[in-house]
Amino acid sequence: MKDTVGRRLALAFAIQVLVLPLQALAADARNHEAGAAPSAPSRPRICLVLSGGGARGAAHVGVLKVLEQLRVPVHCIAGTSMGAIVGASYASGMGTDEMLAEMAQITSERLFNDKPPRADQPMRIKADDNLPLATPELGLNDGRLSLPTGLVNGVALEGELRRLVKVRDARRFDQLPIPFRAVATSLGDGQMVVFDRGLLPTAMRASMAVPGLIAPLKVGDRLLIDGGLVRNLAIDVARAMGADVIIAVNLGTPLLRPDQIQGLQGVSMQTLGILTEQNVRVSLQQLRPHDVLIEPALGDFSAADFDNLVKAVPFGEAAALQAAPRLRALAMPAPEYAQLRRQQQGGEAPALPVIAAVEIAGQRRVSADSIVQTMQTKVGQPLDLDALDLDMRRIYGSGDFESVRPELRDSGGTQTLVVNVTEKGWGPQYLRLGLSLSSDLGADAQFNFYGQLRSTWLNSFGAEWRNDVVLGNDVVLASRFYQPLSPSQRWFVEPRVAYSDTPLYIYSRDVLAALYRERTPGVGLDAGLNFNQYGQLRLGVYRGNSRLELSSGQLFLPRQLEADLGLMQASLRVDQLDSTSFARSGYLLALSAQVSRTQFGASQNYARYDAEVRAAFSYGAHTLRLALRGGGSTKADALPVYAMFRLGGFLNMSGFRQQQLLGTRFVYGRGLYQARLGSVPLFEGVYAGLAYEMADMPQTVADNNRSTFQSVTAYLASDTPLGVAYFGVGHASQGTTAVYLYLGKPF
Repeated sequence: MKDTVGRRLALAFAIQVLVLPLQALAADARNHEAGAAPSAPSRPRICLVLSGGGARGAAHVGVLKVLEQLRVPVHCIAGTSMGAIVGASYASGMGTDEMLAEMAQITSERLFNDKPPRADQPMRIKADDNLPLATPELGLNDGRLSLPTGLVNGVALEGELRRLVKVRDARRFDQLPIPFRAVATSLGDGQMVVFDRGLLPTAMRASMAVPGLIAPLKVGDRLLIDGGLVRNLAIDVARAMGADVIIAVNLGTPLLRPDQIQGLQGVSMQTLGILTEQNVRVSLQQLRPHDVLIEPALGDFSAADFDNLVKAVPFGEAAALQAAPRLRALAMPAPEYAQLRRQQQGGEAPALPVIAAVEIAGQRRVSADSIVQTMQTKVGQPLDLDALDLDMRRIYGSGDFESVRPELRDSGGTQTLVVNVTEKGWGPQYLRLGLSLSSDLGADAQFNFYGQLRSTWLNSFGAEWRNDVVLGNDVVLASRFYQPLSPSQRWFVEPRVAYSDTPLYIYSRDVLAALYRERTPGVGLDAGLNFNQYGQLRLGVYRGNSRLELSSGQLFLPRQLEADLGLMQASLRVDQLDSTSFARSGYLLALSAQVSRTQFGASQNYARYDAEVRAAFSYGAHTLRLALRGGGSTKADALPVYAMFRLGGFLNMSGFRQQQLLGTRFVYGRGLYQARLGSVPLFEGVYAGLAYEMADMPQTVADNNRSTFQSVTAYLASDTPLGVAYFGVGHASQGTTAVYLYLGKPF
């Protein structure tokens, strides 16, 4: 049946190709008879229609390459979703070689990780990385919970789209080198929205706002999502652009078999696929006999495989070559085609303008000054796209906005950079939840539930009230009020109050001899200095009480031990690691000191200090991570048990039980090799690791006559929506082995 239909279409097309010239000759003859001057036969207006298909859409570039080889002119383009991205790039003047070079650099991380590199995040945001808080962030306002509208907001995506656009100043898409249309869907009424003007990256972004993955884009008073829901193959849009001949490229995504549909995500993706396929069938019926349909056979190539876009290109080339006999009938002579392509490509992209002013638009609570001061883009300097993308991700990474979009505005011959921001609709109070689980297969199992409530921008300087709760093996209630002293938030003060009830384990050699509970209420006040995104210095005072009470086991300490705490504290933290869980580059330096004196209300005099250095180095998928820690006290002061250092547990001297090593001073080192085994969309991936650890810690509580310890660990780990999951085996130098299951932040 397909062969019969194909032959009929081919015959009709051949007749059309033969008839058009004969009609033109007849018209010329009539003109001569009437004494009119002869006119050259006009060529058909050829419009390219590119469908959506996620990462499969890179096959469109392969089709474009073949069209160029065959000298088939493209006079207009209509695209949907990924088809809009490829189509807009080509319409703006980029050649296929340029597009391939850009696509080779694209990864899922670059497209969908809206946060700036961790090294460029504010220190208050980095601090949360040490807590096992899961995503997504919930809004809590007027007693109601609300969710973000997408897993990602498209800030990084728009940055990549700006790189794919060669013409930046066309506001009407008919003014582009090739007239262009992008198709989106109105979330309010389900109607098709056709972009024929505006900012080209905005149209591209709206057309690819996949529901549930990428947040809808607000344009005017409408929320827009992926155009594939209403017109994945925009034949009618191309007709409205005056197309005589349409070259339609339909990628399609095969529907899942019933046994492949798993969970809510599978049901959602299948639903989207059904809606898309239904409107594609309608569009295909609009093709005429002289139109050309190209359907690349992409097989199992995933619509989500943005890490391998260039691998989809050959599929498009192969499909276009199969249609070559029909495409050649549309070809132009070589000189004419070369001239057309020179006009459409337009040479080099225009130079980026010098920025005369920077404005912030759309904010309600957040200070505009605080936004401008985080930006690398400066007045009087040429616009740098890399710096601009980092600026947008930094602004978004502050946690205050659901969308951030730059716009160049001509102000009387000078260029003003306008940063359009939309504050989170589910803010300014945010709730995050999480949990940590750890077990060494029965010997020691722990569970903690975490909750954090943040109230942001309580005043014009960006004050924030943060409340943390931990329930489970540990009990922690903490509240702190972060008050910057200027819009730049360079200087700050932070009062805090906290209560904790945590276990203290006492081991006699390798046997748990006693379990104490340590209950500590206290209040503190810090003053600090932020070194931009690099680090933070704090000075503070603390007043509290520590009460140790025997819960079970032998009596190594008094049954109850209570002490007042009066401390002066200082800390310096410089954090440039790219990740806390799977660092591949960067470094960390942390120094802290505590001085306890009876003059401050303490029960005992002592001085305690500790330091930590970490660094990570990578080559390809392989990473070496090094860590060195140490701590102690002044010779004249002995540390009380509640101030002692503790080692033991997964990747904190694996093979030893949690807190099995307890002492007044220590030196610890770790060398860790990890290999990335695979990627997980929107997460950090799957890893295997091998670690060697060594520590020197004289044991002082249970009189263990050892001070030097070693351990080795092998593990598998993966980032998940609930946190980092580990499965590992650790072996300690004294002969014990532990098998770990861990979810959370082990170190």
